[in-house]
Amino acid sequence: MENIINFYCEKIKQGKQRYEKAVKLQMDVWNGKRAAGHPLLLKCELNGDLKNKIPDYNYKEIHYDSQKMLLFGLKQAMYAVEGNCEAVPSVRANMGCGIFANFFGLEQDLFEDKMPWLSQKLTKEEIMNMVPEDLKPGDQFKKGLEHMDYMADKLEGTGCLIFPMDLQGPYDMAHLVYGDNIFYDMYDDPEFVHHVLDLSCHAIIMGMEACLNLIPGSENMVAHYNDLVIPADKGGIKISEDTSTLISKEQIEEFVIPYTRRILKHFGGGYIHYCGRNDHLLNAIMNEPLALGLNLGNPEMHDMEEIVCGCAKNKKVYYGLIPGKEGETYEQYFKRYLNASQNDGVYWLLLQYNCNSNNHNKIKESWIGYTSSQRTQV
Repeated sequence: MENIINFYCEKIKQGKQRYEKAVKLQMDVWNGKRAAGHPLLLKCELNGDLKNKIPDYNYKEIHYDSQKMLLFGLKQAMYAVEGNCEAVPSVRANMGCGIFANFFGLEQDLFEDKMPWLSQKLTKEEIMNMVPEDLKPGDQFKKGLEHMDYMADKLEGTGCLIFPMDLQGPYDMAHLVYGDNIFYDMYDDPEFVHHVLDLSCHAIIMGMEACLNLIPGSENMVAHYNDLVIPADKGGIKISEDTSTLISKEQIEEFVIPYTRRILKHFGGGYIHYCGRNDHLLNAIMNEPLALGLNLGNPEMHDMEEIVCGCAKNKKVYYGLIPGKEGETYEQYFKRYLNASQNDGVYWLLLQYNCNSNNHNKIKESWIGYTSSQRTQV
């Protein structure tokens, strides 16, 4: 297993200078600068040894094994390496979306065929009796930190970065910890909901600070999802607001935004992710100065030109995959979204794009050709 790790680390290390240049270009986007060449977060499928050398470990067996967890991540990181553009390879301790709930004493269930899931819940009485001093990392979170420490040692000098464990927003965290009764208590006992949200903020801050302390270079930048980097002075964090899509405008204003803002303020900013669609949540994010970027898990549910244009207007970065139109050429697709993302000569877009070895060169050439021609006109 050690030999396989070394094989992948050496493969990744060969592109270190390119990743460093990609980091600079991505940082320029976040800082609203006109870059010499706009970055494309291109990932390419793996072939041959790169695809087959690492066994397909299941989610359960990687959870407590640092070597297998790193190999699981390295296989994903190679997609960014093979993309040969500006996606920056990174790995994480992939511990599940309920990992920060471990601070409440809850443990996730593990499965071979799917990600960990938090089926345990706390009762209202148990939560009411909790104070911030009761929150502490449990065994699963500690194991995640051990994985990160191991990764930092093995990846030193390769250019492959480490990103934090999966962070849910305060409202999502409260829903994970307490369950669906939170939807009733927003009406019946809002004081209690504010209490669990306050506890969630404490757990998030403690957990994320523990992650950042283990990530080499986090004082300058933080990586995310095997392609993205964010400047540390822009906060560097990702917050997921999936449950927040299920509630009303008034509930978002009372129970979501103040607590999300509290987390963003503590770290100095960050970007917001959510799946589904809620236009009230979208408007709230667009109006939040510390929400510096947006990622949508279901872009097909939105008018993405409008979304990207709105981000540019508010000087927020849109990051992620965007579906194209049927029959659209690469040039037409890139033109539509780069034009939509432009504000005063700056493109507020970090576009993910997936490809295979058959269309890789054509996609890369189309991107470079179009962005180069646009840059000469600005």
